[in-house]
Amino acid sequence: MNFLIVGFGSVGKRHAENLKQLGVSCMIVEPNKVKCAKAISDGYIVFNELNQVDSKYSFDAVLICSPPAFHIEQAAWALEKDKKVFLEKPIGVNFNESEKLLSYDHSKVFVGYTYHWNPQFLKLKSVLKNNSVGKPYYASFNIGMNLEDWHPWENYRDFFMSSHELGGGALLDESHFIELAIDLFGLPEKIFGAQAKISNLKIETDDYMFAQFKYNGLLVDIRLDIFKRPHESFIQIHGTNGSISCDFVQKTNGLITSKAYGNYSSYSEKFVYERNEVFKNMMITFMSFVNSQNKIANVTYLRGLEVMLLIDKIRKASIEKSWVTVDAP
Repeated sequence: MNFLIVGFGSVGKRHAENLKQLGVSCMIVEPNKVKCAKAISDGYIVFNELNQVDSKYSFDAVLICSPPAFHIEQAAWALEKDKKVFLEKPIGVNFNESEKLLSYDHSKVFVGYTYHWNPQFLKLKSVLKNNSVGKPYYASFNIGMNLEDWHPWENYRDFFMSSHELGGGALLDESHFIELAIDLFGLPEKIFGAQAKISNLKIETDDYMFAQFKYNGLLVDIRLDIFKRPHESFIQIHGTNGSISCDFVQKTNGLITSKAYGNYSSYSEKFVYERNEVFKNMMITFMSFVNSQNKIANVTYLRGLEVMLLIDKIRKASIEKSWVTVDAP
């Protein structure tokens, strides 16, 4: 198999290395001269632009790993060539732009929300499914880490996350937890939220986002930021029979079940895995998706579009300072 990877930044490089270990050869599209030189030194065939990839170069699938501002245009280019597409999250920068892929065979799109291969999230989802905590009535999703710590080898001001034009910022890039809330509970009825730049980071984008998702009998809080130290990443869900927690930094899940004050049982599980294992397992699944005619993507384009819908609703709620109704796309 031979894949074309568009973008050789941190995530593009990670996918290329993992695919190489899995026996897949890769070609790279990268306009940045420094990153292009790195790809060449790593032994890849490299193009500066998509239009340089002519018919003499064959490839089985395309991975879109560029900044979000280019995702939809580049995914459309691949779909026009009838290729399966791995599309990094978020799928675009807003709902209207992202909707454009509806005119293509979007069943060929596989969206890269990695927590679906995280053993802690899979365990949490299983516990919820077996009704151990009863009916959920409150959940909290939190991610916080300082942007300066993400890529120590480069100035964070040069990273696309600092650029509004390229699609950076907390709301877009940390939309993992928005997607997980949809996966666990579906689309909410109403949304309240705030998007802001509040730290001393020298960036153009938002560095903080807070949202509340209102369901029938359930409230979900989501807080995402790119300025916090130390790093935190966790989910807590409280239900009629107990609570479950998932701490992705400490790699522990906890479960407390209780039917009366002082009458409860608790359980804690420590997970042992490397972060890159999650990415590699996702690539294994994507390879299977490419090889199959009928396999449905673990995270579909339509799910990615639902995330974009909620992102736009959060933006609207932040501007209007009021609850916003959510209509299914």
